[in-house]
Amino acid sequence: MHLIKICILVLLCQTAFSQSENGEQKPLNTECRCQGAVEQAIDKVTRIYAGFDDKVTNRNRPAYDKLLKDVRARAPRAKTEGECLKILQDYTAFFKDSHVFIIWQGWRKKGVSAMQANAGRTDLVEFKQLNKDFLYLKLAAFDEREVSKIDSILIANKALLAKTPHLIFDLRDNGGGNTSTSDEMAKLIYTKTFIYPSWDYRSSEEYIASMEKYFKSQKDTTSISYVRGKRLLEEVKKNPGKLVSAGEDFQRPYDIDPNAYPQHIAFLIDKGCGSATEFFIYEGKQSKKVTLFGTNSHGVMDYGSDQNFDLCDGTFNLAVPWGRNGWVREFRIDHVGFAPDVRIPASEKDWVSFVQRYYAKMDNAVK
Repeated sequence: MHLIKICILVLLCQTAFSQSENGEQKPLNTECRCQGAVEQAIDKVTRIYAGFDDKVTNRNRPAYDKLLKDVRARAPRAKTEGECLKILQDYTAFFKDSHVFIIWQGWRKKGVSAMQANAGRTDLVEFKQLNKDFLYLKLAAFDEREVSKIDSILIANKALLAKTPHLIFDLRDNGGGNTSTSDEMAKLIYTKTFIYPSWDYRSSEEYIASMEKYFKSQKDTTSISYVRGKRLLEEVKKNPGKLVSAGEDFQRPYDIDPNAYPQHIAFLIDKGCGSATEFFIYEGKQSKKVTLFGTNSHGVMDYGSDQNFDLCDGTFNLAVPWGRNGWVREFRIDHVGFAPDVRIPASEKDWVSFVQRYYAKMDNAVK
C-alpha cells in the first residue's frame, strides 16, 4: 500500500514565488556557469524523466534538437542567474508537463508553499444541507488537515447522508496537496472495487539509489508492499533506462452497500483540478453514483512521483518525475484533463443550482 501511496501522494505543491529583480541580476557562480546547469538538466531529463520517450518522438525530434542547439548556444553567454533561469525554463517548457520545472534559489528564500498559504484559511472545507434532497460538500485542497476535516464531517453526518439522495461534492480549484483519497471519501462514492493501474518507473542510477535507501530504512521486510517493491527494484536494475511496471494493478475493495444513499453524487470539476484531485476524479469515474459536472480538469497526472535535483551549486533545482501512471495504457489526460459527463456552459454562473435543476429534471422523468 505504501508504494501505491508514493504514486498517489503527488508532489505538485504549487509555490507562490515573488521574484527579485536584483536577485536575478546576481552573477553566476564561476565554478559552474550556465552551460554546466543546462547540460545537467538535459542529462537528467533524458535519463530520468518517465515521459521523455512519449514527449520526444520521431515527429518532433527535429524541433527538440533545434531547442538543444539553441539553449547550448545561449548558455555560455548567460552572465546572471536570471538569464540562465530563462534558458533553463525554455528547455523544460518543451515537455509541457507541470511536473518538469526549474526552481531558482531566489524563489526558495522568498517563496511560500501552498500548504503554508492555506494554513490560516477556513474556507477550504464546507458542508451544508441545501434542502431535504441535497447536501453540499466542498474540498478545496487535498492536504491532510482538510481531508481529516472531510472525514470528520462524513462520520458525524452518517445519518443525514443515509437519508439524502443527492450530494454535490465541490472540487473546483483543488490543485491537489500532500495526501490522497481517504477511506471515508472512498466509501462515500463506492459501488465496486476501485482499480488503480500499476505505475511504470524509469530505471536510472538515481531511482535505484533512492529505492535502496528507502528499503534499508524499512523494518517490516515481510509486508506485501516491501516484497513487491523489492521485486520492482530487481527488475529496474535489469532494465537500465527503460520503463518498468510496478507489477499487478492495485485493488481497493470495501464492504459497502452500493445502493446506500447518497445515490447520486455530483463532482464539480474545472481546470483548477489537478494532482491528487484527478486521482479522486478517476475513482469517481469508477463509481455508478458519480457524475462529473463542469469543465475539463487540469490534466497533469499522466506522470508523477516528482524528484528534485540540484544543478551545479544548487542555484537551480530541477523537478522531474520518474513515474508514469498506468492509466496511459488505456487513455491519457496530459494537457486535456478528465472531461465532465455533463458540461456546464460558460454562461452558467451558479453551478450548484445547475446540478440541482439537472437532477430534478432527471427525477421527474423517472416518475
